[in-house]
Amino acid sequence: MPDSFTHMSDSITLTLRSAPDSIVEADSIVPDRFATLSTADIARLPLWSGREQIALGDLFEVHGERSASVQLEGDLSRVDALGAAMSGGELTVKGNVGRYAGSRMSGGVLRIEGSAGDGVGLEMSGGRIEIAGDAGDRVGAARLGASKGMLGGEILVGGKVGAEAGTRMRRGMIVCSSAGDRTGEAMIAGSVIVLGDTGDETGRYNKRGSIVVLGKAGIPTSYGFACTYRPPHVALTLRYLRSAHGIEIADECVGGLYGRYSGDLSTLAGAGGEILQWAGTA
Repeated sequence: MPDSFTHMSDSITLTLRSAPDSIVEADSIVPDRFATLSTADIARLPLWSGREQIALGDLFEVHGERSASVQLEGDLSRVDALGAAMSGGELTVKGNVGRYAGSRMSGGVLRIEGSAGDGVGLEMSGGRIEIAGDAGDRVGAARLGASKGMLGGEILVGGKVGAEAGTRMRRGMIVCSSAGDRTGEAMIAGSVIVLGDTGDETGRYNKRGSIVVLGKAGIPTSYGFACTYRPPHVALTLRYLRSAHGIEIADECVGGLYGRYSGDLSTLAGAGGEILQWAGTA
């Protein structure tokens, strides 16, 4: 066999040896980085537990090499920043994850088959995050004190999300079954689709973003009712979510009427944003 032969795996599996006692920062676990690394190189990648640097192989058993398809197994609820800044490939997590999963992500697909902590997709600019369970606060939002949140891509949450989802987002789409207080706060643009109810102060300080709510919406008094109509872009988006991602959405919501509320009128930008709340079929 020639020396130039390089072994490649169909996928790489990282199996948690035992649940960590404290939070571990794992932003080195990104599939596009693994595409050129051997098993030994992957095991040597640095992780951080507080101020202590540990090797990835100390926490995970590594199987496979040189692949941009990566699967993680185990209870990773104390493992933060999985898939942070990933730009390609596929990262699948067979369980729960900690905070900041997919933050600053620009491409690829991150699949979480459990639930996720706070800060999923912070400042992401591309790619797709799929979460089967729930997610915490500030999904697709800006970092605290930052002016820009989500810049592109899609975040699809099968369950509920916490407060301040989509804060200061500029582009992209967030979809969830229900959302907490202050959904879409200070949005510049982009879309948040809530298949159920939202909490209080939905769209507070919204400038040009679009928030679609199929259930009850906590609309602020600073919004003004504009009209009831059938928005074509909502029907197109909901059909896309059904066909491309298999999300169950009733026909009456796809082709139904929506009350349009313009706001937030308390901002200097005026009434550029909107909340579209499903209002039935006739």
